[in-house]
Amino acid sequence: MIKLGCLKEMYLSVLVVLSVLVSARAAVLSSEYAHYAALDPKELMKLYWTVDWDKETVSFAVEAATTGWVGFGISSGNGKMVGSDMVIGWVKDSKGYLTDRFADAESLPPLDWQKNYDLTGWEETDSKTVLKFKRKFDTCDPKDRKIEQGTTKVVFAYHTEDPKSENNIKKHTFRGSRSILLLNNLDKKTVDEKGWKQFDVFSYNVTIPKKHTTYWCSLVKIPEIRGKHHITKFEPVVKKGNEGIVHHLVVYTCPVNYNDSHYGSGYDCEDPNMPLRECYGSQNIVAAWGIGGEAFYYPTHIGYPIGTEDSPNNYFLELHYDNPENIEGRKDNSGVRFYYTPHLRDYDAGTMTVGEAFTSYMVIPPQQESWLTKGYCPKECYQKTLESTTLPEKGIKVFASFLHTHLQGRATWTKHVRNGVELPEIVRDDNYDFNFQDIQILRKEVHVKPGDDLIHYCKYQTMDRDKLVMGGVATSEEMCLNFLFYYPKVSNVTLNCVSFQRDPVQDFIRSNIASLNVTSEWSNPLVGANVTWTKEMATDLQRRYNEAETFLAPCLWGKIPGNRLSVPKITRSLPPKESKCDQPAAAVSAMVTASRSLFLSLLMVYLMLL
Repeated sequence: MIKLGCLKEMYLSVLVVLSVLVSARAAVLSSEYAHYAALDPKELMKLYWTVDWDKETVSFAVEAATTGWVGFGISSGNGKMVGSDMVIGWVKDSKGYLTDRFADAESLPPLDWQKNYDLTGWEETDSKTVLKFKRKFDTCDPKDRKIEQGTTKVVFAYHTEDPKSENNIKKHTFRGSRSILLLNNLDKKTVDEKGWKQFDVFSYNVTIPKKHTTYWCSLVKIPEIRGKHHITKFEPVVKKGNEGIVHHLVVYTCPVNYNDSHYGSGYDCEDPNMPLRECYGSQNIVAAWGIGGEAFYYPTHIGYPIGTEDSPNNYFLELHYDNPENIEGRKDNSGVRFYYTPHLRDYDAGTMTVGEAFTSYMVIPPQQESWLTKGYCPKECYQKTLESTTLPEKGIKVFASFLHTHLQGRATWTKHVRNGVELPEIVRDDNYDFNFQDIQILRKEVHVKPGDDLIHYCKYQTMDRDKLVMGGVATSEEMCLNFLFYYPKVSNVTLNCVSFQRDPVQDFIRSNIASLNVTSEWSNPLVGANVTWTKEMATDLQRRYNEAETFLAPCLWGKIPGNRLSVPKITRSLPPKESKCDQPAAAVSAMVTASRSLFLSLLMVYLMLL
C-alpha cells in the first residue's frame, strides 16, 4: 500500500513537472516570436506574433487554457464580435484544424469562401491548446479586416470541447476583447539589457481624491549619476488594485531648486497654491504613458541623456487619476521605472508636442457622429532651431509617437507638409481607444526638416453627450495631442508646438446666439451657457473652423502681430495609396457568381436540347 506521504510527494512532483512544461512552452513561444500580449487579465489566452514587413505578413500563435476549440479575430474597430474577421481552430487526434470565418451576427460565424489564414502549426498538451497561423496585412478579401498601423482591437474565445464538424460548433464558454499594437512595436529580442541600472519616479503615499478627475503633481529627486548615461527603457509601475484609476502620466525634468519640504506625497495640480508650478515651464518630457501601455524601449541607436552637467536631478511626475465612482481613501504609489546604461548610443533623444491647445475655444457640439479638429505646428515656430541640429540635412528624425485624446476620441493622425506638398503621414490611429494608450514605434523614421509644417488631427464622436464638450484637462473634456519622440535632442529649447482658433467660435456666436455677448478675447461665452444645439448650428460651426485662414500660435506669443499665423496651404495632396490587389475581391466574387450562373444556364439549355 502506498503511504499518504508518498502520494503527496508524487502529486507535488507531477505539479512541478507540469509547471516546468508550461514554462518551457512559454519560453519556446517567446523565443520563436517577436511580440507577446496576455489577452485577458487571468492570462487564459495569450497571443504571440512576428511581423514580416518585406512580405507584409503576420505570423501568430494563440495559446488557450482549453483542449477544445479556440477562436481569434480582428474586429471592425469596436471590439465586438459582429463584424469581426476571425478563425476558429482546434486539435483532434493529433491533427490541427483551422477555419477562416466572418462574424456577421451573434451566432456561429459562417465560413469565408476565401481562406486567407494559413495553419502553420499546432499543439495540445497539459490542458492547453496552441494554434499557429499567418496571414497577409491585406488579403484583398472584403470579409477580412486589414492589419494596419495603430490600434488593433482583437476578439478571442474558446470552448472546452472540440467541434463535431465545421458547422456544428458549440457556443464559447470564454470570450473577450482587447486593444493591441500589432505592427508598431520594437522587437525586444534585439535588445540586450545586460548591465542596465534603474531608478524609480513614483508618487509617494497619495490618497486619491474622491472626485472623477485628478491630476496629481509630485517632485522626485533621482539618484546622482556621474557622467553621461542613456535612458534605454521606461515602464509603468501601477500599484495593484489601482489599474483602473491610474489613467496616464507624464514625467518632466524640473530645473528649479526646491527645498526638502517639497519632496513627498505631492499636490493636486489644480490647486491654485500648488508650489511646483514652475516645473510645468520646462515641458521637457522624459516619459509618457497611458492606460494599457507597456514598457517602452528606445531603438538601439537612441537613448535619453542623463548625468550631464545640464541634466536636472529633479523629476516632476504628473499623474492622472480617473475615479468616476468617487472611491474614497484609496492609497497609491504608482509611477515610472527608468533603466539606463553608461554604454552611450549614437544619438540623444528628445520629445516634441504637437496638436491643439486644450482651451475653451476647442469646441465639440453634442450628438455628433463625427467631428474633426486640428492643431497646427507651423514652420515659423522652430525653423531656426531645426537649422541648428547636427544632422547633415539638419532638422530632426521622429521615431516614435504617443497619441492622446480623451473619452470622445475615435481617430487621430499627424500630417507632414513641405513647401505645400503633403508627404506621407507621420502616424495614424483609426481605432483610438481611451483605455489603451501605448507608444507607437514608427516603421520608418520621419525626417522633419526646417521649413516643414505639421498638422495634427483628431476625430471625435459625441452621440452620448447632451452638452457641449470643451477642451480641458478633465476626463469629460477633450485633448488633441501627439507627443513625438525624436533625435538629435535640441538643447535648451522646449519643442511645444500647439495652436488654437478663436475667431470661428466668436463669429459663430455672433451669428447664431446673439444673446451671448462676446466681450473678451479670452473668455468663451459658450462655457456654462444653456444652448440647444441643432444640426444646422453644428454644421455652421464646423464650416467656420474649416474655412478659417488664421490661427493663434502660443510658440510665437508676443513675437508676431496679433500672435496670428496663416493656415498652412496644401498645394499638392498626397496621392491615394495604391492597392496591391490585382483586382478587388468583391469583383472577383461577382465574376465567380456570374460564371456559376452562366454555367448553370448553359447546362439547362444543353439538357433541354437532349
